[in-house]
Amino acid sequence: MADTDAERTEILNFATQVGNPDTPPEDTARSRGWLDDAGEITDDGREVLKSLEDQGGTRSAFR
Repeated sequence: MADTDAERTEILNFATQVGNPDTPPEDTARSRGWLDDAGEITDDGREVLKSLEDQGGTRSAFR
């Protein structure tokens, strides 16, 4: 399956949230195995995308 720009952007956005602020998101995504050295999404990256998609319908309520 060919990667889309939207999928890469979603992974990089998530990497920005979970990574060190001083580390570029591309480096975070590669070090966590979500992108390979060529910038292509790995199987682990696809799992991250699936997990993020699965959370799309969940909501939290705090009082």
